[in-house]
Amino acid sequence: MPHEVIMPALGMAQDSGLIVAWHKAPGDAVAAGDVLFEVETDKSTVEVEAGQDGFVAALLAEAGEEAPVGEVIAVISKEKPQDPVQRSRNGGGAASAPVAPDTKTADPAPAPVTTSAPAPTRPAISADGRILASPKARRLALEQGLDLARLVEAGHPQPYHVADLELLRSLPTQAPEAGASARRLTADLVSEGFSEFAAWAQEAAGLSDAAALLAGFAGASLGHAAIVAVETLSAQRLYQVPLGPLGDVTEADPDSPPDLCLRDLRLSRISGVELGPDDCPTLTLCADGAGLVVTLECAARSLSAREAVALLSNFAARMEQPVRHLL
Repeated sequence: MPHEVIMPALGMAQDSGLIVAWHKAPGDAVAAGDVLFEVETDKSTVEVEAGQDGFVAALLAEAGEEAPVGEVIAVISKEKPQDPVQRSRNGGGAASAPVAPDTKTADPAPAPVTTSAPAPTRPAISADGRILASPKARRLALEQGLDLARLVEAGHPQPYHVADLELLRSLPTQAPEAGASARRLTADLVSEGFSEFAAWAQEAAGLSDAAALLAGFAGASLGHAAIVAVETLSAQRLYQVPLGPLGDVTEADPDSPPDLCLRDLRLSRISGVELGPDDCPTLTLCADGAGLVVTLECAARSLSAREAVALLSNFAARMEQPVRHLL
């Protein structure tokens, strides 16, 4: 029987994994201990072995796509397949990979001798437009003011690891665009639903930390696992926000560099801010009657214009109608 390779569960709260690279192509011979693919979770990028000797009969997802834990994403057969399959999870039909010529009827060409492992298949652009990078590479890039999007623009394949940061540093310095050094966007909410939602979450689910709920909404609006700092007039707390339920948000190491800051000024007399970009993108909440004013400030290198608009729009929608965006 063919051996089915499933998306592994690499963490207790993980419900899916992002395939960042395949190390084997359809039709390739594979040993049980060979690395078959790399998968990114909310905390790390992990190499996954094939688990069976044989041949790659089918790859049922492409690099850059997410697959639920337990879903079959590859098939390994004992015999070399005649028509190996490459398929996308995003509606793409099955496509047969090129089949090697019949060596029984043609003179085989001399095979080149090599001792290196086959190069992993790494896309220059992910299926959903995200920049694929290990959590450590993403964090170091943010700390050092490096823009991973420049590697994409230069055509270097993803996913990016710490070693790729040296390549990023070697790229020619770009002249800053006029007026593009900082971004500031504002959203006005006539009414907000967060306060009522926080009271319900405490009573119904025992989620008594409103700051953790704010961090969860902010992290979910980014679209990837992140460390979120929540600031008030008197304190700052850091939270580890995974891609998952709000109950999985936990406090982070106080020395961790945040990916996003949320400044909660709802209890102050401040009605608006224009402080300029900080070390990381910052969302500021100011009360406005029964509603809110939400301001996003960031350096242009931190978020593209499209990413900034998406972040503010997603967060404002969650603050306005929390329950709708949890369903």
